[in-house]
Amino acid sequence: MNRSLLLGAAALLATGTASFAADMPYPVKAEPVAVFVPAFSWTGLYLGGNAGYAWGESKATDVLFFDSTGGVYTPGGLFAGNDVNFGNMDGWVAGGQIGYNYQFENNVVVGVEADFQWTGAEESIAFYATPAGPYYQSSAELEWFGTVRARLGYAFDRLLVYGTGGFAYGKVSSSTTVMGLTGGGAPDFTTAAYGSHDNVNTGWTIGGGLEYAITDNWILRGEYLYVDLGESNVTSYLAGTSGSFVSAKADLTSNIVRAAISYKF
Repeated sequence: MNRSLLLGAAALLATGTASFAADMPYPVKAEPVAVFVPAFSWTGLYLGGNAGYAWGESKATDVLFFDSTGGVYTPGGLFAGNDVNFGNMDGWVAGGQIGYNYQFENNVVVGVEADFQWTGAEESIAFYATPAGPYYQSSAELEWFGTVRARLGYAFDRLLVYGTGGFAYGKVSSSTTVMGLTGGGAPDFTTAAYGSHDNVNTGWTIGGGLEYAITDNWILRGEYLYVDLGESNVTSYLAGTSGSFVSAKADLTSNIVRAAISYKF
């Protein structure tokens, strides 16, 4: 009887074990763990370089020629209003920029930037003040300029769209040669008197652009700026004719397009 009980218990145990094994789930491959990649942040200090092209206009108004006796000769006739427009002053620009951005949780980005540019923007003109003279040769050049600007933009992850504006300053150089005419009405170079004037003008600038972060540190940019360096009084003393000089009021505006690359720390 004991033997029958043992055999029955063994059979029952075997049946239960098999049933338990059948109910166990098959091994399932674990789901991959999601890795959180934070969105790019524009917050930080950056430093970089840029290059581009500038075109603009330089104008001299109220042009007066004071001769060696103190008399005033007013260039009129061909140039109504005594204004001389140099036309398009165009050339290359190149320089560097430094700035800081701060990005808010709503993706609005605010910042401040300063830049400094060397330029090759210049233009020259030659004209007769009247058919009887004198004959003028004048040139104007924007040698360098800089800006200090606020920036406001919106970030689409690694793309930033922004506007900018602020203070501008720059060195404007001008030169003038005045000469009389020969008996045949041609410029008489033996009477030439030359003068030049350099001035650092101040004004304002406004513009905008796009930036794209190609890595977490390197940022590419395309930008447009309009720069107005205001009006200044220009006095060019003429060497070769004692006591003579040319005076005028001059203003300069410029359009600038440039590409830039910056490193964000």
